[in-house]
Amino acid sequence: MKNYVRIDEANRQIIMDRTFSRLSKIVGSEEYNLLQRARQDYEGFHVVTRTIRRNDKKECYRGLTYDYMERYILLHDKADERKKEFDELRLIAECHSKRYPVIKQWFLQQYPEIAKFGMPDLPESPAAEQAPANAAPAAPLEDMQQVDPAA
Repeated sequence: MKNYVRIDEANRQIIMDRTFSRLSKIVGSEEYNLLQRARQDYEGFHVVTRTIRRNDKKECYRGLTYDYMERYILLHDKADERKKEFDELRLIAECHSKRYPVIKQWFLQQYPEIAKFGMPDLPESPAAEQAPANAAPAAPLEDMQQVDPAA
């Protein structure tokens, strides 16, 4: 079974992965029975679903596909030479499991301006304080009419 429930005695937690959590909600399932037994054995422990930590500092280049790279190469200097290198890298990388990262690294070395791809520069003023452009302006209180409910 790949799904698990783990006991963290130091933090007094019963930790389970997301799939185990989903399956443990089915009464009578093996996962449900394991969780109930763990809760009986470790009373007072908190049941926690494990989350995967994400690296926020990792640079992500959304939309940087092979097709995009090829079109970009053809529109810039030394197109024929770089296109041949690109095609050769793709041919060699087909044999290896990590082909995209290698080609992406080569492409970013050849065209460092792409490092800002998909990352628009944000204005310095805080956008949260500004009203949305399509929001209706607030009407002054003097202009509002009183409605008599008896009428």
